[in-house]
Amino acid sequence: MLAWIIVIAAIVAAAVLAGRTFRPPLHVRRPPAPSALRTDVQVYFVRTASGRRALTLAAVHRRVVLAPADALAASTLRALLAGPSRSERSRGLLTEIPAGTVLRDVTINGGLATVDLGVSFAQGGGSTSMLARVWQVVYTATQFPEVASVQFLIGGRRVDTLGGEGLMIGAPLRRPRAMPTF
Repeated sequence: MLAWIIVIAAIVAAAVLAGRTFRPPLHVRRPPAPSALRTDVQVYFVRTASGRRALTLAAVHRRVVLAPADALAASTLRALLAGPSRSERSRGLLTEIPAGTVLRDVTINGGLATVDLGVSFAQGGGSTSMLARVWQVVYTATQFPEVASVQFLIGGRRVDTLGGEGLMIGAPLRRPRAMPTF
């Protein structure tokens, strides 16, 4: 019987020592999470053309998180709504999209991006400003191969016209062959 007690004690002692030997330290360093993959996109701001008579669009680069089409378009449009950087403004770039305009939603289906913007998008400015802001969104959204045209919603509703002059936005808009001037 004493032999069995000694054998069991030896097994327990070996198990305890083995447990201490292989026990991981209490503060295990975990490797940092891999940073999200990012991609370059373009957002379109407004630039005064030579002679300051006409406005045109100018593309600038932004880095956003690489994501599926809807999320990538949303990140890119949010970068557009954030406006030009201080450096870009000093180079004469501006936005006609009113400050405080929010992106409510973006969905992409069958080549159509439905872009739902807050009501401030439709406020203020004349026909030149309205044209510029619409083309800023259309050019920014249609850079992606999944997007051929843009349908605007304002405050969750489809509207036929924008602004006092009645800029037609009720049907999907496509990027024209030539860069527009306004």
